[in-house]
Amino acid sequence: MLAWAKSLTLGCPPTHTSDVATADPDDDNIQRYVVRHYAHDPERHERRHQVVAAFDNETEFLRLLERLNDDLERRRDAGAAVDLSEHYTGVMLEPGYSRRQKDGRILKRLIRRRATISDDLLERLELPQGMSVLRSRTENGG
Repeated sequence: MLAWAKSLTLGCPPTHTSDVATADPDDDNIQRYVVRHYAHDPERHERRHQVVAAFDNETEFLRLLERLNDDLERRRDAGAAVDLSEHYTGVMLEPGYSRRQKDGRILKRLIRRRATISDDLLERLELPQGMSVLRSRTENGG
């Protein structure tokens, strides 16, 4: 078990996923609901979103999210030293989400480096929502 997962439940083994089917948060072939914990990551020495669990069922996802937020609120009310920025969030990821994000990062790097981007490459890239490409051409077609 990951050390940070154990710390989320005050040293007790987590029970939030023991009775439900979970999904792989990195499985880009399915729609998945991912629960994330925003907190300090001692291994990376920074605050960041850390994946707690992923589900292919929205009901189970919402149930866990509510349970974790209630637990966090109880710890705060009990006077535990809980960072004010610490919280749980959730996100629904569509199939292909990771691939589109990766393609968007590739395109950004190429643009930053002022690389020549072929029409063939642009046709193969599947860009994330909110990202598009607009090309201008000179009068001579170049």
